[in-house]
Amino acid sequence: MPGKEKLQRTPSTRTARQIFDHHINFCEALVVSAFSAKLESLFSTLFVAVNFFTKLNRLMFPVTTLCKRIFVFCLCFLPALFSAAQEELVPFGQFLLKEMDMKECNFDKSADAVILLNEAEAQYDERFRLITDHRIRIKVLKQKGVRHGDVTIGYDNGEDIMNIDAVVVTPEANSGIITNTLDEKQIFNRKVNSSRSVYTFALPNVKVGSIIDYKYQSVTRRITAISQWAFQSDLPVVTSSFLLSPIPNSEFAYTVHKSAEYPIQIGADKANAKYLFVMHDIPGLREEVYTASTENFLQRVNFQFASYTDYEGKKTYTSTWKELTKELLENESFGTQINKNLSGLPLLKTVASLSSPTEKLKTIYNYVRSNFEWNDVHSRYCRDGVKEVWDKKRGNTGDINLLLVSLLKSAGLEAYPLLVSERDNGRIDTTYSFFDQFNEVVALVQCEGKQYVLDGTHSRTPFWMVPAGLLNTIGYTVDAKKSGFVYFTNLPERMSEGIMLNGVVTKEGELQGTAVVESSGYSKLSKESHCEKDTACYRNALLERNWFLKIDSFSVDGLKDDSASLREETGFHFALKKSGDYYLLNANLFTGLSENPFTTQYRFADIDFGAKSSRIVSGSFELPANFTTEPLPQNKRMMSPDRSMSISRMIEKRGNVLSFKFVIMVDRELYKADEYDAVKAFFKEMVDVLNEPVLLKSN
Repeated sequence: MPGKEKLQRTPSTRTARQIFDHHINFCEALVVSAFSAKLESLFSTLFVAVNFFTKLNRLMFPVTTLCKRIFVFCLCFLPALFSAAQEELVPFGQFLLKEMDMKECNFDKSADAVILLNEAEAQYDERFRLITDHRIRIKVLKQKGVRHGDVTIGYDNGEDIMNIDAVVVTPEANSGIITNTLDEKQIFNRKVNSSRSVYTFALPNVKVGSIIDYKYQSVTRRITAISQWAFQSDLPVVTSSFLLSPIPNSEFAYTVHKSAEYPIQIGADKANAKYLFVMHDIPGLREEVYTASTENFLQRVNFQFASYTDYEGKKTYTSTWKELTKELLENESFGTQINKNLSGLPLLKTVASLSSPTEKLKTIYNYVRSNFEWNDVHSRYCRDGVKEVWDKKRGNTGDINLLLVSLLKSAGLEAYPLLVSERDNGRIDTTYSFFDQFNEVVALVQCEGKQYVLDGTHSRTPFWMVPAGLLNTIGYTVDAKKSGFVYFTNLPERMSEGIMLNGVVTKEGELQGTAVVESSGYSKLSKESHCEKDTACYRNALLERNWFLKIDSFSVDGLKDDSASLREETGFHFALKKSGDYYLLNANLFTGLSENPFTTQYRFADIDFGAKSSRIVSGSFELPANFTTEPLPQNKRMMSPDRSMSISRMIEKRGNVLSFKFVIMVDRELYKADEYDAVKAFFKEMVDVLNEPVLLKSN
């Protein structure tokens, strides 16, 4: 369960009672969080002492005296405990014999590598820069894990990476242990986009059995830079620790997100202003099908800088949603921009002549999405101003969408900026106003009794549909009077697909036919994004999914037409599977459901389909005169236990024409991870129903 607490670093002016409470609580936290065998003797001594004082208390001491004895004892040992807790177990570039002998990760046996240690120590310098020292140790377990010798360190504008160092220790059959160090000339830097860059380097002599050990320092020039520590990654982690030393006279808020089965150890040495977070033996969180973002399910702790006190007084940094709203509305690059009067622009003069508010909204949105180019950068601000963005016709998500809000407001429409976290960025935590949870801003419009969500960087999304990247997410409306959360669930638009198959079976046992696939709603948006970029590439992907088909023709219609469905027409032929005089005819074509997508034994992430879906497969195949059918598969209808998923099948033969129809419905967008077994079982049965063939006999 998430936990929440404020971390404070204040001058040491405390009463004796506060000191007593502080150390007793600190002692309890450290006892619970013991993780090193080196602490066992200390804890044993502590246990003996407590028992001793308890017996004395029964004889002669009052409770208050007992507390004093325990306090004095704890006070003596706590510095040693905290020091041992953060002690570096293995010096840089060295190893333990048990690490070198490790052949697999005992808590994640399928892993190709394991992170032995992921630690960071973060503190602020006198210039209020956040200095973080990182160290990562990785053991390569399988050949596929050799790829982890290619290291990438990403960083944002306003951040510097320095002091990169790395060592690889590799066991060799004939020569013992070989140690290779990183050559500084092999460290390369490149710019990813206008806001992000990466350092990359390839370590030498990385093999199965190698231990990779690298470290670096990051320097961030923002007082509010610290936002998250993730204990988990795609690889299993033996130990992950984060040591934070806040700025004097400051407050941080933090929330812990973790599964109950993985304990976290939190130690607070408030006298020295240090806070330690540790977790152990965390399985890897790898990509799973139908997962919006693994970010939502990482074992992690989120931070937000809350306040800082100096000689001018206390400065608060958005510790509540109301304060966040006020700050953004007063920000020159946010609230000031949405209130710019743009009514003099030619576009708005044209819009003014329209009588329908919905037509005004549609016209403004269509103009922006068709005439402005997104630079692939996510942002929540418009730094250069909406008027300059209008002139350039190019910008980041903040530039274009805050301009869109300003245009809508200038046209007299009720429009607001909406902070959002897209699906792949992770779901926000509404319990605390972490601004960094959001990765962009869009426009929210109330118009003629309906609500619209518009993203001017999405050229393919019609104005009445919520952008696909926001499905099953939560947004936050920024407005002095109407601020609040917007939940993008249970939406009317579905992923809809109709597949019409028609064909002829030749006497040689070959099926020759055509397939017309019509996609609408979110199915169209998904396909259109790929097909619009490269039709040939999309055709090749279609072939990969239906590898047994020979494609005779392929065409796509309905691109860039909001009112039309996407229509794919494919001419194909293929030889039916044959055994003796029997042929197997299967109508499960172009569905993408020839196999169960859920195959893993366990599931960490929720199953997120994005939207509800419906898929209808229908058609007919003409059989040759010399072919007969064995008893047809039975018509049937199946439903999941909660009745949210269903499939029906109808097959009949009239003369020499075989007709069929399958209807597949999924009426929930999201299933929790603990429902995985039920979803997996239903999909298995559904795929079996789709794949059951009609048995043809050649006479």
